Amino acid sequence: MTTRPAGRAAHRRRGAAGLLLAAAALLLAACSSGGQDAQAPATGPAGATRPVATAFGQVEVPSAPQRVVALGEPALDTALALGVTPVGTTASRGGTAPPAYLGAQAASLPIVGTVGEPNVEEVLAAEPDLILGTTSTTREQYDALSKIAPTVAPAAAEMGRWQEPLKVYAQALGKADELDTQLADLDERAAALQQQGTFAVLRWMPAGAVVMNAGLMPGSLLSATGATPVQPATALGRSPHSDPLSLENLTRVDADRIFVASLNAEGRTALEAAQQQPAFTRLKAAQAGAVESVDGAVWSSSSGPIAARLVVEDIEKAVGG
Repeated sequence: MTTRPAGRAAHRRRGAAGLLLAAAALLLAACSSGGQDAQAPATGPAGATRPVATAFGQVEVPSAPQRVVALGEPALDTALALGVTPVGTTASRGGTAPPAYLGAQAASLPIVGTVGEPNVEEVLAAEPDLILGTTSTTREQYDALSKIAPTVAPAAAEMGRWQEPLKVYAQALGKADELDTQLADLDERAAALQQQGTFAVLRWMPAGAVVMNAGLMPGSLLSATGATPVQPATALGRSPHSDPLSLENLTRVDADRIFVASLNAEGRTALEAAQQQPAFTRLKAAQAGAVESVDGAVWSSSSGPIAARLVVEDIEKAVGG
């Protein structure tokens, strides 16, 4: 009884993947008959390329890419942090525009799909010479995108190593040293705060609280200050990203300082209501005035260097650094 819906879902996924590949092939064939758009993308001076290790093997990328499409928030964040303005990007999760925290420069970029489903036609129309994929880019998506331009999709990083995909993007952009400098600066700023005590990072959804894994970017930066994550955040290990937590079980994250991220108006409304409940007001952080409301788009949806800098600034404000 339960296998039929799953079979239909799998059939739809295979059909969608086939359509994606077919669309790419047809579009490229159409372009090749009308000019130079479908020829191999420019690879910088004298056609020079360099290899980049990705989730799908080594990829030769242009030595000096000029037209970059960044699929996903970490890719877009990294590109902008390194002075590269993409010619196309995806909408933020659940939104219709790039993440607001990236400002006006990102807001004006053409949208070429969503994080989970890039639009091959729109990507092709952007005429990229380099495509930055995501750690969740599928093989079918990669194959279709690679027909347009060299595509770099980083392998999923182990928990606690959030910088690794960013380094792959930086290498593809020829700016690895610049990213290393930015990340080192963030580590130094975090370490200078010299914090003690415990912390928790919660994502507040309309249905309630979700404790975030201590190995994600915000938890890693907070740990770099010297503070200690609460046990439920470390118990998540390598996965998952986060774990639901009922209001009655908030004592499990009874930390000295709590950062609460919300992604939308419904989440903020739910948080405001929860903060009036005895289960919330009895928390040590609530009684000490150490509950910090932060931007969910920065703290729970992205992991780029710009988002990381904003997280460090939030921590500095919270602890008076």
